[in-house]
Amino acid sequence: MNFKKAIIIYKKEMLELFRDKRTLFTTIILPVILYPLLFVGFSAIMSRQVDVLEKRGATIAFQDSLSIRTPETLAIRDSIYEDLNKIEHFKIIPAPSVVDKLYQEGELDAIVTLKDSLNAAQKPVLKVFIRYDGSGEKGMMVYQKLESRLLETSQKITTQRLEVLHIDPQTIKPLEIRPIDTSTAERKMGSVLGAMLPYLMILLLITGASVVAADLVAGEKERQTLETLLVSSATRSEIVLGKYLTIVTMGMVNVVINLISISLSIQYMLSQIGLNLDGIQMPINSFLILLLAMIPLATLFAAILLSISTFSRNMKEARTYEQPIMIISMLLGMVSFLPTIEINNVLALVPIINIALLFKAVLIGNYQLSHLLLTIGSTLVLDVIAIWITIKLFNTESVLFRTQEEGGKIKIKNKRTFFSPFYGIVYFCLALAALYYLGGKWQAANLVNGLIQSELIIILFPVLLVLRLGKYKPAEILRLKAPKAKELAIIPFFAISASMIVSIIAQVINYFFPFPQEYIEAMSRIFTQDISFWELFIVIALIPGICEEILFRGFLMRFFKKKSFWYPIFTTAILFAIFHLDPFRFLPVLLLGILLGYIAMKTGSIVNSMFFHIINNSLAIVITTFGEQNWMKVFIQDGENLKYWLLLPAILIFILSMKAFNKITVSREVQL
Repeated sequence: MNFKKAIIIYKKEMLELFRDKRTLFTTIILPVILYPLLFVGFSAIMSRQVDVLEKRGATIAFQDSLSIRTPETLAIRDSIYEDLNKIEHFKIIPAPSVVDKLYQEGELDAIVTLKDSLNAAQKPVLKVFIRYDGSGEKGMMVYQKLESRLLETSQKITTQRLEVLHIDPQTIKPLEIRPIDTSTAERKMGSVLGAMLPYLMILLLITGASVVAADLVAGEKERQTLETLLVSSATRSEIVLGKYLTIVTMGMVNVVINLISISLSIQYMLSQIGLNLDGIQMPINSFLILLLAMIPLATLFAAILLSISTFSRNMKEARTYEQPIMIISMLLGMVSFLPTIEINNVLALVPIINIALLFKAVLIGNYQLSHLLLTIGSTLVLDVIAIWITIKLFNTESVLFRTQEEGGKIKIKNKRTFFSPFYGIVYFCLALAALYYLGGKWQAANLVNGLIQSELIIILFPVLLVLRLGKYKPAEILRLKAPKAKELAIIPFFAISASMIVSIIAQVINYFFPFPQEYIEAMSRIFTQDISFWELFIVIALIPGICEEILFRGFLMRFFKKKSFWYPIFTTAILFAIFHLDPFRFLPVLLLGILLGYIAMKTGSIVNSMFFHIINNSLAIVITTFGEQNWMKVFIQDGENLKYWLLLPAILIFILSMKAFNKITVSREVQL
C-alpha cells in the first residue's frame, strides 16, 4: 500500500467536503451557535416559567373537620390558618359546602383538611390532609409550599409547648447533623457533565460520521463518479484508507466543536441557576483524555459506516442500514444516565458502553489507567475487524456494484435462493426474539418445563415446519447422515478435552473479570432443581444437543455455505454464541461453536456434532452433581471448577484427537 496515494485520496475528499456549504454549516457553524441559543433560551424560559408559576399563586380551601374542639385544638387551628395565609400569592379561603365540586372543576388548587384523633395518652393529635393534583408542575409547587409552611407551624407549636413546660427545645435534639461535603467544585461540574455529555458525544460522533460516510461511496455510486476513482492508480485499499480517514476526521471535528460549545453553554446555564462556580475551570485535561479515548470509537464508527456505504447501492439504502446502528449506539450511550453503573474491567470491553462510562469516570476524576487501556484496546480490535471487512467489500465487485434488481425486494425464485445469508439472518433474528420473549417467560414460570418448551417449540419445531412447507428433504438439508464408527469413537476424546480447555478458559475469564454473584446463582438454579440425574441429563444435555445442532449446524449453516469451508463455521458459531444470550460465556460458547461446526463440515453429519454437544453439556452436569465427592476432588476445586493442572493433559489429548479425527474424516458435503 502506498500511503501517499491514500493521503491524496484523503485530501481530495476533505476538499470536496469543505467546498460543500451544507457540510460547513452543519459541521462547524451550526454547533457554535446552536447550543448557546438552546441552553441560554432554555434557562431563560425555565426561570421565567417558574417565576410566572409562583406569581400566579393558588386558591386553597381550608376545611375544619375537628371533632374535639377544645381551646388548645382551636388555637392550633387558628395558628395553621394564619400561617398558611402568610404564603406569598396564596389565597386561603374557608371550605364551602361544595368544596369537592369546586376542586374537581379546577376552581381550587388544593384542599387542606384538618382532622383530629386521640393518642395513647388520650390527648388530641391533629392531622392535616393535603389534597392536590400531583400530575402537574403547579400542583407539585402548591404541595411543596403547603408542606414547608405546615412543618414550620408544627415546629413552632412544639417549641411553644416545651416552653410552657420549661423545657429547653434543644433537649429534644440530642443529635445535630452537619454535612461536610468533600467534593470539589470541579467534581460537581464533572458529575453534571458526566451524566449527559457521553450520550451527546456518542450521538454527535455517529451522526456526524454517518452524513459523510453515506456520501463518500453510496453517494459516488449515485453520481457515477466512483468508477473514475477506481480506474486511477490508487489501489482499492488506498481508496478505502483515504475515505476512512476522511470520515474519522469529520467525525472528530464534529465532536470537538460540539464538545467545546456544549461545555461553555452548560457552564453558563449552571451559573444562571445559582450553582456556585467560583474557581471552577473547565476540565481541559479530562477533555484531552476523553478525546484520546474517542478516537478509537470514531475509527470504529467510520469503518462500520464505510462498510455500510460500500454495500449500499445508493444513499437511501445507506440511510436505511445506518438507522439500526444509530439506535443501538444511542441506547448503549444512555448508560451514562444510570448512577449505579460504573466502569470496570468487564464493561471496559463492551463497545460504546465503555466509552460512555469512561467519559463519566474521567470527568469526576474516578478512573483507572487499566480501564482506559482496556477501552482503547478492545475498541481498536473491533476497529481492525471492521476495516478488514470494508476492504473485503471494496474488493468484491459483486458487492460494490450491486444492481437495482439485487436490492431490497424479496424474491424467492426457487428453493435454492432461499438458503442465502439474508434469509439466514432473518430466521436467526426471529428465533432469537422468540427465545427472549417466549422462552424467557416460560423459563421464569417453570425453569425445567420452560427449557424443554424452548428447545422443542422455539428451536426444533420451526425448522421442521420450514422444511415441510418448502418440501425440502430433511435428511439432506440437515445432514442427518449415519456417521462412521471411527468418527463416533474419537468424538468422546475430542469433546471431553475440548470441554475441559474451554471450561478453564471460562475460569480464567472469571478470575480477571469476576462474574456477578446474581449471574452465578442464576446459572446454578437449573442444577438445584428437584429432579434426578437422568432427568437433568435429558433437559441439559440430550434435548439441547439434538435441537440446537439441528438449528445451527444443520439448518442455519446451509444459509452461509456457498462461500468457503470456514465461512459457515465461524458465522454459525457467532450466531450460536449470541443465541445463548450470555455475554459472560460468549467466548467459551463461540469456541465450542467453531469446533461443532468444524465437526459437522468435516464429516458431513450433524450426528457427530450432536454427540459432541451432548458430551460437553453432560460434563457440566457431572462436575456440578459430583464435584463435592471425594473421588472428584483430585480434578475439581471449590466443588465446581476444574484444577488448572488438567489443562496440559487436556491440550495434549485434544491435539492427538484432532490429528486422529482429521485422518479418519473426509468432507462429505453435498453441494446444493
